Amino acid sequence: MNPKLVSAAWVILGVAVAVPATGWFLTSGAREARQLAFRPDGTDLKSTDVDNALRELSQKLKQVESTQSALQGAAMVQQSAIGEVKAQVTEADSQTQGKIQALEGRIADVSSPRRRIEYTDSSDTASVTASYVLLRNLGTFSKGSPHTTALLTWNTHVDALGEPGTFCDFQLRVDGKPDSDRDGGGGRAVVYVPTGSTGGSSPVTVAALFGRVGAGNHTASVWVRGTARECLENYGNFPRNIIVEEGPRAE
Repeated sequence: MNPKLVSAAWVILGVAVAVPATGWFLTSGAREARQLAFRPDGTDLKSTDVDNALRELSQKLKQVESTQSALQGAAMVQQSAIGEVKAQVTEADSQTQGKIQALEGRIADVSSPRRRIEYTDSSDTASVTASYVLLRNLGTFSKGSPHTTALLTWNTHVDALGEPGTFCDFQLRVDGKPDSDRDGGGGRAVVYVPTGSTGGSSPVTVAALFGRVGAGNHTASVWVRGTARECLENYGNFPRNIIVEEGPRAE
């Protein structure tokens, strides 16, 4: 910077400090700065030097103010970006928690708890027709989730008495309903009276998947139809059981 300008700046600074200290400027009338005459007595300064110094200081002040405004704007943009990132993190965390909960629910569904229904008594009927009728209830089980299936596996022994060629068709059901309405449903065990005999007998293992059974308590039962004179299940009163497994639904 020009030495004269430096000197002028120091003079201006001295005036700015001295005036508030004495109170002269505050107690004087409202006079504009342009009405104050510059007195260069005892100095080698010119009024143009003072003007140049003021202009240079004004420019530097504007530069500082501009820089400060830019920094404030950048800070506001940064704060806005931080807020957006926080919102995205919160949303992502919420979605992650939802996925974790859904996964935990699926894991619980896939756990496949097992239950056993046991019995020892036998059952039979002589009222056999072409339509299924209830032969007996085997027992109850509880299902934990409405979104799972129930797989029932039944181990027993069945008999048919009558003319050769006649038969007994046993079907495993839940709450009186078969596992499917297609072709009369599954979960069936059929025994025929062979040629030259008055009765047929066979051990059987029957499995049926019940996909539309809701949560809560349910009853497993055996229904029968046929052409034989008499149909029997567990003749001799042996220990029998049904294994119930709850697992993911197979659509």
